[in-house]
Amino acid sequence: MKYAEDYSGWGNEVLYRMCSERPLHDDVDTVVGKLWIIGRAYSASIERKAGGDFNIEDAAQLLIESGIDVLINSLNKIDRVTADNIHEVLKAHKVLTDTFANATGIEKRSLASKYLHFHAPRSVFIYDSIANREIRARLERKRFDIPREFDDAYSAFCYRCLHYRDFEFEPRLGELATPRKLDMELLGYRAL
Repeated sequence: MKYAEDYSGWGNEVLYRMCSERPLHDDVDTVVGKLWIIGRAYSASIERKAGGDFNIEDAAQLLIESGIDVLINSLNKIDRVTADNIHEVLKAHKVLTDTFANATGIEKRSLASKYLHFHAPRSVFIYDSIANREIRARLERKRFDIPREFDDAYSAFCYRCLHYRDFEFEPRLGELATPRKLDMELLGYRAL
């Protein structure tokens, strides 16, 4: 099967291009720009509810020091996220949420998923409260054995996404679905 078309507009294409043209975390100005633009575009700004001494440049420096580039590089080797490789996604997400927590006092789960998604679009599911609520409703009786060493809420979300994508959405779609296509489905932007 081939992947379904998942074009989601020029604005998202700009964000994908921004992260593909400057994928590394080795320059504070670049990292600040990516954090600021992705966070603001997706209503998940890093400064929202941050502690009183928060500084976005300090957050960018922590991200540079986190080793996230090695993890993002691993994510970009994944063409299709599965139960066999989801641990790579959960590990990168945990490092990012821990880094954000050190910078802001808050995990920033949604921003972490969105930030990683734009750097590794084939492997990272996009988490926010709306998508999480929707997938929980669609799979309300389904339980999953999730690993406990990562972020529990994001792990549960990802396992639900894998199940829903593989057993409900793709059979109906008749094509493979990227994380972006699944996000569009959960948010009600259906192409079916």
